[in-house]
Amino acid sequence: MINEGGSVEIDGQGTIMCCKSSILNKNRNKGMTQEDAERVFTKYYGVTNFIWLDGQAGLEITDQHIDGFARFGDSNTIVTMNNNDLLYYDVKQSDVDKLYAAKNKDGVIYDFLIIPLTQNDVITTYGKNVAKGSYCNYYIANTKVLVPVYSDPNDTVVLQKIQTLYPNRTVVGIDCRNVYANGGMIHCVTQQQPKD
Repeated sequence: MINEGGSVEIDGQGTIMCCKSSILNKNRNKGMTQEDAERVFTKYYGVTNFIWLDGQAGLEITDQHIDGFARFGDSNTIVTMNNNDLLYYDVKQSDVDKLYAAKNKDGVIYDFLIIPLTQNDVITTYGKNVAKGSYCNYYIANTKVLVPVYSDPNDTVVLQKIQTLYPNRTVVGIDCRNVYANGGMIHCVTQQQPKD
């Protein structure tokens, strides 16, 4: 199975959240069914509850990785955006509805931490104008949470909101304007390494 880190989110309690477009796609896993993928995820990740969004194949290079717009902040909380920001970010309304109705393995609807997109279009340090940026693509390290920032008024607002989820870690903003112009943010260019 071909599966990039950004294409799955796991709550640590048996639930996985992902888009079909970045997994069940002929450019990665030709001929693989949803049931096939679920068997692999259960075997290797131990998950038994699946939140499948459709996503959009061909939208951009990742075929709509989940980590750009929805993350598990903790086992009870999904970090995402409001309806309008998700639509702006090219998430289909049907997927927004599925996301907001997502339930954990015990059938309980998740809490949501809603964070905005940037207030303005992102401008790189070399003057290129890019679309509004997402803050969802952050990376959780041992003692820090690295959050993409864009020299935007919403940077501070989002850093404070994300800090509420991680009281035992320091939230740090990392300027991602130039990385974003090339198709990614913090979580896209990092990979957690297990201790053992």
